[in-house]
Formats: sequence, structure tokens, C-alpha cells
Amino acid sequence: MEHNALTTFRKLNKVYGAMFFILILLLLLASILVSNYGPLSQQHPQQTALFKSINIAITALILILAYVYPQLQIKKMDSSMALQEKIDAYSRIIRFRLLMIVAAGLITCLFFLMTGDTNLMVVLAIIIIFLILARPTPFKTAADLNLSEEEKNILLKHK
Repeated sequence: MEHNALTTFRKLNKVYGAMFFILILLLLLASILVSNYGPLSQQHPQQTALFKSINIAITALILILAYVYPQLQIKKMDSSMALQEKIDAYSRIIRFRLLMIVAAGLITCLFFLMTGDTNLMVVLAIIIIFLILARPTPFKTAADLNLSEEEKNILLKHK
């Protein structure tokens, strides 16, 4: 049972690593494309400002959803569940969070490709910071799930 919980937690960390890599890759590709070819469409400055505002609003909504909804789901979890069940449920919830954050990054990259507005790279940097903060560490997981000392020790064997 202990081994399965550790395996699931390790897989979750691999998913996190892949999501982080994907987001950095999107940033690099968008930056290279805009620097070599320019924005996909030419707009008036007003349209660019509108698209930037739309992107910031969408990003804010997605990031809020990515943090609030999973935390509500985690709080609803039954504390009497076995460690494996807790880690499985937690893994699904955190994967949703990571996907939402990467989706915000993808949307920002698309808006950057359309407009070429480098201010959107600042938005993407903020999204990357949120992704870094969302990393599933053993300590954060133990705190989120209110694990017992024995369960914490099992999870800390992750390293």
C-alpha cells in the first residue's frame, strides 16, 4: 500500500515536470516565431490593447479557478480514507490544477502570437511562477491532506 502511494506521488511529480517543460517550450516557440516572422495579424494599437486585456482577464479567471476549485475538492476529501486513496484523489485534483495553469499559458502564447505584444510575456512569466508554486511537494501534500505523522513519513520517503 505504501509503495503504491509513493509510486502515484512520483508519477504526479513527473506530470508536473512534463507540464513545466511544455510551458517553457511554448514560451520559446512563441518567442522565436514572433521574433522571426512577426505577429500573425496586424492590428491597430487599440485592438492589441483589447486583446491584451482579454488575455489578462481569461488568465486571471483560469488561475483563480485552478486554485480555488482544487482546494475546495481537497477540503471535501474524507480524512478517514487510506493513504493510497488520498494520494490517488489528490493526484487527480492536482493534475486538473496543472492542466488549467498550462491552458492559461497556451492561451497567452496564442494571444502573443496574434499580437506580438511583449507585455504578454510578462503574463506568461507570472503563469510560470504560479506553476512553480503549484508543484506537488511532500510537505505541501501532507499539509493539504492533513496527513498523520506515519503517513507523512511514508510520503517523505519520496526523496
